[in-house]
Amino acid sequence: KYVMPVDGLVWLRTDQIFSNKYDDFVVCYKAGKIVYVAPASTTAGDFYIYNPFTVGGITGTAVAVPQQVTNSHRFVTSSNWKTLWLGAPYFMQILPITINRDSNRDRNVDKMNKQFGLFGINFHKGGLGNWVNKHSAGCQTVPDKDWFEIIKRFNPGQVIDFTLID
Repeated sequence: KYVMPVDGLVWLRTDQIFSNKYDDFVVCYKAGKIVYVAPASTTAGDFYIYNPFTVGGITGTAVAVPQQVTNSHRFVTSSNWKTLWLGAPYFMQILPITINRDSNRDRNVDKMNKQFGLFGINFHKGGLGNWVNKHSAGCQTVPDKDWFEIIKRFNPGQVIDFTLID
């Protein structure tokens, strides 16, 4: 059972395909109300599909499974964005989540190799174009123009839940 956030993000995955596009959605909540909806990607880009990491002895592209993890991500920002990872504010994974490691590179999300842990599955900006490419190795990403609208609604150090719905 999922609980909708008072302040936070809910990620909606629209299919089980590595499309390399922003064909999913993120819904931003503030004070219990939907304040922004944007295109997003909840799957890795082409670069990491074809060049996956090996973690815990399993080689494959990280794909977060549908789940809700309370207080899992902290908003990281700075007065000097150049000092930040990727040069922009982001939400850093601070609690373990469940992922699958997709290893067959067939562009369909597989659900065979489950792992639970801290994998750096962050929420962050995803670039200027319509393609995910190198912008995600399993993170939840949003095109830059929408990301910078979303982050206006969060405070430094604020902790939010990870909610991903298929």
